[in-house]
Amino acid sequence: MDSVVIVLKGKDPYLTTKKALQQFPLPNLKGRRALIKPNAARLAVPGEGVTTHPGVVEATIDHLKEKGAGEIAIGESCIFGVDPEQAFRATGMKEVSEKKRVELIHLDRVAPMEIKIPGGKVLKSIRVPAILKKFDFIISIPVMKTHMHTRVTLSIKNMKGLLWRREKARLHQLRCNGKVAQGDKALDIAISDMASVLFPHLAIIDGTTGLEGMGPAYGRKKEAGLIVLGNDPVSADAVATRLMGFPPEEVPHLRLLAERGLGEIQFSNISIKPGDFLKWETHFELPPSKLSFSFPDVVIHDEGSCSACLSTLFVLLHRYKDLLTPHRLGDNKIHIGIGKHLENISRGTILIGNCTHKMKKRGTFVKGCPPVASEVLRLLSSLGVYV
Repeated sequence: MDSVVIVLKGKDPYLTTKKALQQFPLPNLKGRRALIKPNAARLAVPGEGVTTHPGVVEATIDHLKEKGAGEIAIGESCIFGVDPEQAFRATGMKEVSEKKRVELIHLDRVAPMEIKIPGGKVLKSIRVPAILKKFDFIISIPVMKTHMHTRVTLSIKNMKGLLWRREKARLHQLRCNGKVAQGDKALDIAISDMASVLFPHLAIIDGTTGLEGMGPAYGRKKEAGLIVLGNDPVSADAVATRLMGFPPEEVPHLRLLAERGLGEIQFSNISIKPGDFLKWETHFELPPSKLSFSFPDVVIHDEGSCSACLSTLFVLLHRYKDLLTPHRLGDNKIHIGIGKHLENISRGTILIGNCTHKMKKRGTFVKGCPPVASEVLRLLSSLGVYV
């Protein structure tokens, strides 16, 4: 399959997406059953860069119908603790499904099935919703965002939302030896393993309003005005990454997929239209590699955390850090631990989330998966930490 990527700039999400699709050489879709996987897993409204703009999804549905597609559905699973009905209404997906008369599926509420991963390096199998078997054309429609764990979250990373329930968190908690890792994080290797069996047929990257900095949820919105469309999601992600201002080789899961022959990231081997697409490059600020860079008087112990607990930690520090002052330890710093694999932490560390339970005798444990920032503060206050 030749890798084809189309980049289009425009102000209106629906019209820009529709125009890009009209220019794209899609396969014969007559009678095919299509599942649209947006990024709609959080309580966020359209236009903030956190979730896929509903206009992009609506344009996709209209084009699929025009091409004779059979059954069309929107499928998503929300992050832990988010009510899917509320999220689907807030993101506009509920309105689109009702307007276009397509099914909206909460994927964590259906039965699971297991998919084996031949040649998986850190994953030998994954659990996904069994309903995926009924679809033969999957479209990944992510937002153009930076990500605190993977640098970017685009069409490949978006497929992680098709994992069933707690399987999503499992990818963050994996460990591998140096021989397997060869300098890469277990999460990046796991994403490449996952993508080897859970690979979309089409990528439509919503860069109309993206997110930079502390993605995937707490960054700053970025008005890029772009739609990136590709039949090779790895190539589409590579082009989008370059438009965000940095080389795709610096995104480990994209490099790993290219090395495995599962996609193309070398632009000389991709048909990109227009040829001068880099005229639309707009630099996205990446998240800091460690939160402690932004808070020099805070020590973060992070081993095997997922983005949910990191998001809680980010909100806690930005909103309430000054209230944590009485919890400084002997080195005059605030110590906070997150993640499943914590081992060496200072006594008195604030431990956030159920994964830190095994270390609770060494610190102040706040249960939840994850707890919200205000709950962390409430518990610390109830324990008499504050004067």
